[in-house]
Amino acid sequence: MKKIIIPALFVFALGCVSCEDNLDIAQKGVVSSLDFYSSDEDADALLANMYSNFCQQVAGTQGINNPEQVILNYAADDILAAGGHIDDHLDFRVFDEFRYGEDNGVLKECYNRYVGAIYTANLVISNFSTENRDGASPKFESSYTKQCVEEARVMRAYLHMMMAIMWNRPAIVDRLLYADELPQQAESQEQVLKWVVSECDKAINSGSLPERSSASDKNSTARMTKGFAQFVAGKAAMFANDPATARKYLGDLINSGKYKLVPSDEYWTNFHVAGDGNSEKIFEPNFINDESIGVWSGRVWRSRWMVADVFCWRTDHLASMPACCPAAGWNGGAIQEDFAKKFLEHDGNSPRRRACFLTGEEWLYDMEWNSKLNDASLDEKKTDPDRGINATDGVYSHGPYFEWKHMAYASIPKILSGGKEYPRDNVPTIMGGASTEKNFMVARYAEALLLYAEACIGADEASGLKALNEVQQRSGSGKISSKLSFEDVMEEKQYEMWFENCRFPDLVRWSNQGKVNINEIYNTRYGGIHKHVPIVFDAFFTKSAAEHQLYTEYTAVKYNDFSDKYKYLPFPLECRLANHLKNVLGWENLNGSDAEE
Repeated sequence: MKKIIIPALFVFALGCVSCEDNLDIAQKGVVSSLDFYSSDEDADALLANMYSNFCQQVAGTQGINNPEQVILNYAADDILAAGGHIDDHLDFRVFDEFRYGEDNGVLKECYNRYVGAIYTANLVISNFSTENRDGASPKFESSYTKQCVEEARVMRAYLHMMMAIMWNRPAIVDRLLYADELPQQAESQEQVLKWVVSECDKAINSGSLPERSSASDKNSTARMTKGFAQFVAGKAAMFANDPATARKYLGDLINSGKYKLVPSDEYWTNFHVAGDGNSEKIFEPNFINDESIGVWSGRVWRSRWMVADVFCWRTDHLASMPACCPAAGWNGGAIQEDFAKKFLEHDGNSPRRRACFLTGEEWLYDMEWNSKLNDASLDEKKTDPDRGINATDGVYSHGPYFEWKHMAYASIPKILSGGKEYPRDNVPTIMGGASTEKNFMVARYAEALLLYAEACIGADEASGLKALNEVQQRSGSGKISSKLSFEDVMEEKQYEMWFENCRFPDLVRWSNQGKVNINEIYNTRYGGIHKHVPIVFDAFFTKSAAEHQLYTEYTAVKYNDFSDKYKYLPFPLECRLANHLKNVLGWENLNGSDAEE
């Protein structure tokens, strides 16, 4: 009987060790590897599996949240965990308050999903190239299998970059591993990032990667392209503190002319179905509403079910359901009040600011509620009992600012659309509309421009300023820099990329490079963001005021002061022990002798 080998990367993902003897078991209904990996169709099936896995795992839902979005965004200084009260959504609010440990379920889920996605990429690479343990030639090779290999290479490089950003020293898994092998942990973050750059370069120069044909090519945004490889190489180089290399790849991406920012009045569409595949998207895995897939067997998870609830306001604390809300809202991440004030001062009434959050006045009166007075006068709206906050305990973690950048819109708010017709973000028939069919955005052109602008500081100031100005002009803020500076790039990126997985990794990177004081940002700025967490109330209901009037009171949360320990995540306990991984910085005390057993 032919032995069936189960790659150890699957063991790596589950954090347990299999016994070699258990692999010698006859299996029924399994296609032998002797008959597979031998055609374009087989390569295509593996590539489809890779993308499907990414959609359902890395881009998918764990319970009510997406692990990557929670960890990277909640750890930022400009977002607060919200929920209904101080102990709500505890499993992921701890990333906001730096109270997590290696046993955290969201942490483990995020790690396992990355590792599982690397495994699906390696299935393509190791079976259709010589990049396997024995260096064996593939059973079948064609121009299409070469394309599949290079797409998988870029996907694998991207996933390693993300793991290096989050865990500092993950293992570099550059082929399928066998049951008698363990992954080899990198010696440093720099080693991983340089490997990522080299892998992207190999794919770019292979001549096999698909390319976006033009800025109007929607289909290419859902797969690994030359443009995305350039983006990953440039971003990895910036995290490796190698701006010269970043300038090369990001400059090539920009000069290709195949990506461009959407107009100012369409900025909001970047985060909704209306903007899927637009000119600004570099990569976003494509959501497909396939009726042949059962709701619970796939469609729910691919649509990130319940993320729509998390990113909606706390609707059971409101006087009625706002028309834009797709389902009951649970008040996920709230925009930090002091940052919202700063954003408002900088951007004013810009399309960018309105797409990210509303002021109290806009939220009360410019948005449609479940009310008969949506078309009434302002004076009538001010006394409308069907709008505002009617809960006596208010809305937790909010000042008088209401984020909605990632809300799944049941109907597109007129304050954004100007009355034009756009597709809604959810399908009402999927779990009562508590889903978002928006593609999961990984990379957009605005981030590439801002990374390039930063890479040009002190080198190619004119090109960097042009890239920065392009983002500023599109924002509608009216603020245009006359010279290139790190401070302007840093601030513009916080406004432009708010709640898009960028802020926390950037702060860590800039802190490591001596450009920001991360202790001041987290522990002392604004008096300490965790020491005065706002709760917003409506005096119309709580104080019998004559009209709606939002006001805030403050409380403190349970939190740990930020320290260097929290720059990177600890490895999940089971994975660390099973694979002899070593943590870094303040987590090093977890590297005890038990990790070597």
